[in-house]
This record gives sequence, structure tokens and C-alpha cells, in this order.
Amino acid sequence: MVTSMLRPVNRLPLTLIVLACLGQGGAAAASVPSPPAGAVPGLQSRARSLPAATLVAEAVDHTGLARTLDRGRYTAGSEREFFGRGATFNHVTERVLRFGNAAGAARYLLWLRAHASELLGAPRSVTALAPGTDGFTFRPKGCGCHSDTPTYLIAWRRGNDALTVLASGPGSTAKTAGALARSLARATS
Repeated sequence: MVTSMLRPVNRLPLTLIVLACLGQGGAAAASVPSPPAGAVPGLQSRARSLPAATLVAEAVDHTGLARTLDRGRYTAGSEREFFGRGATFNHVTERVLRFGNAAGAARYLLWLRAHASELLGAPRSVTALAPGTDGFTFRPKGCGCHSDTPTYLIAWRRGNDALTVLASGPGSTAKTAGALARSLARATS
């Protein structure tokens, strides 16, 4: 009888250790906001989380981005991609990347600006205008052919988060892409 009463007590330290580990794992996988599925009317969407390994694998400068994420204490990220046939946009990708501090987010934006042409092609224009701090708007030249779709990359910092919106479509302009970026920024705040 005494033995059966002590069994739960013997399990208590193990249970506490397991709960502590689960709690730490939950804290490490911070939740990063993503806009709702219907944030870009008329387009379908899908969302995914963005661990550092995914970002690095997608980059041209693997080593440089890995170093930037590490130094900036990158914690987590989210992406929502919108796609379909719209009058203004056909494809929009919105990302929120969370860093350990504002300097880390700013460092990432510097890296992105330096490598935007590797990702999208030579720039037609790069301006310092964006909805938040440390931001820029990048417009690639495109192919100049009849199927060339206007594309804009808008990137900025909000606190410890680096936000990007890549928008393209037949009605995409600096004004429509900027308005979309501001709208998606409100949806993720």
C-alpha cells in the first residue's frame, strides 16, 4: 500500500522535467503574425513558417544570410503567399521575420537590399520609401517584353520585425504596391 502511494511521488520529478522542457520548446518557437487568408481579395493563399534553415536554403548568398540571421538573433518567421488572377495583383508574398532586437532586423534589411538584384534582377529603381523604419522599395527592370509583369519588393522594419511584401500583377504600381504593403502591415500588427 505504501509503495503504491509513493509511485506518483517518484514520477513527480520526471513529470516536472518533461513539462519544463516542453515549456522551453514552446518559448523557442515564437509565434509570428501573418495576415489573414483573405487579406488580398480575389486571390487564394497559403501560409508557412520560416525557420532560419528555410531562409538560408532559398538565398543565393547562403553564408552571408546565415551570418546575418545568427548575428541578428533571428527567432522565427512567417510567410503568406497570395496567388491567382486579379486585376491588380496576381502574386503577393508577405513575410514577417522576427529578430532578437531592432538592430538584427535592420541588419537583415541591409543584407536584403544588397542582394535584391540577385533575387529579382537588376533594379529599375530603388527608393528609401517604405511604410516603416529602415525600409526601401525595389523595382526590378523586368524583361521589357509583352509578358513583363510589374513587380515591387517593399521592405521595412517595425520594432524587432523585418517585413517584406513582394507584389506583382498587371495593375501593380508603386502606389498600389505601397498601399497593399501598408494594409498587410496593419493586418499583422
